[in-house]
Amino acid sequence: MKFATIIVLASAAYATAHNCSRGLSYCGRSLLHVGNYANQIEAAIEKAHTDHAHLLDTLFYCFEDGNIQVIKDCGSGRCADGGAKNSDICLASSRIHLVLEKEAAGESFSVKGQWEEEVW
Repeated sequence: MKFATIIVLASAAYATAHNCSRGLSYCGRSLLHVGNYANQIEAAIEKAHTDHAHLLDTLFYCFEDGNIQVIKDCGSGRCADGGAKNSDICLASSRIHLVLEKEAAGESFSVKGQWEEEVW
């Protein structure tokens, strides 16, 4: 009888070990590696009205009880793993702005200046 109790307790400990860590942010793909989060991901995306096509690249917040909530849709290929015991993040995209000037003769242009800005 005690052996059965030990197995049940060990099974319960194993099941709870596969929750996300409270206070960390996870990409959808990371949550699928942590545990059985497929149904919770779908429900959170429905609730937040975000794009199902980006569920792997959606950033989720993990609550104490292992429940999750959408933080943001990072966009295709833009959710990055932060490593063990660190939050995952959305990668910034950038835009490069070019200032062109028309050359005196013909229809050709040259770059007069450029700058880059981060876009979230």
